[in-house]
Amino acid sequence: MPPNLIGLIIEALATVMVVAVGIGLPALAVVAIKFFKFKERELAMEMEFRQKSQLKELALDERVQRLEDALTSLDHDVRDKLGIRKSATPLGSRPELEGPRAPQGETLLEPSRTKAR
Repeated sequence: MPPNLIGLIIEALATVMVVAVGIGLPALAVVAIKFFKFKERELAMEMEFRQKSQLKELALDERVQRLEDALTSLDHDVRDKLGIRKSATPLGSRPELEGPRAPQGETLLEPSRTKAR
């Protein structure tokens, strides 16, 4: 193998490496910029979604509060039929409005009647 051939191979490899780095780095930069712009848009959309869901939750809370106020302001005879006392306690802390409960020591379903999946 002539010594000239080794020098040509090294020179060819160096040229290929320079071209690869010259094209590869800008391409890598463009891909990185696109990726980070995508992530930024994704985060902005997630923030919008969270704001919308918080607004919906607040609207739902307001509706529930209005319903609670309407229940507490019912006529006296309707309150008696429903078993509602006139008080300022919230709905969650009023056991008479929470629904039927099982007597002490008993459960609603017997364990023998429940089906295992």
